[in-house]
Amino acid sequence: MVPTRNPALVALAVALLTGCGQTADDLFSNLNGTGSQASTEAPASGGAPHPDMPPNHADNQRARQPGEMSPGDEGRARRLAAEVEPALGELSRHGRTDPADVRTTLTRLAAPYRVTVDVLSRGSGAGQDAGSSYGVGIGETACITGAVTEDRVWVEVDGPYPETGCMPPAPAH
Repeated sequence: MVPTRNPALVALAVALLTGCGQTADDLFSNLNGTGSQASTEAPASGGAPHPDMPPNHADNQRARQPGEMSPGDEGRARRLAAEVEPALGELSRHGRTDPADVRTTLTRLAAPYRVTVDVLSRGSGAGQDAGSSYGVGIGETACITGAVTEDRVWVEVDGPYPETGCMPPAPAH
């Protein structure tokens, strides 16, 4: 004997399994990596953190969030970033991505602003230089940050990081 399916019972089961107001895609998006970033952060209203977040996640990530920029510093940083990107692109095309070359170019372009350049190492402790990471402090509240490799040039304008100034903090685990 084949059991008959009651449409109302099937609809109720689907509603219970998918959650109120959410589709199955919403509920399972974290499993396939398609969830939005907003779904994993604490609400902007200061409410309780998302249940999937570890305790104190927002506090632990605060050092990875750049500060606010003043409009004047941001404007100066954006104008300088427009000059920095093609100059670093030229270095990259010629394979000159070591910190000394990047520092020389940035110091020439960014004077009198503060320039910091470090070795950008390949992940997993390979121990080989892959290029340079850099930060340029503009005024009191803006930074140009990024990296240069033989394959790519990154240029971003943002505020300083609480613990590391214009150099992005090291990746966290």
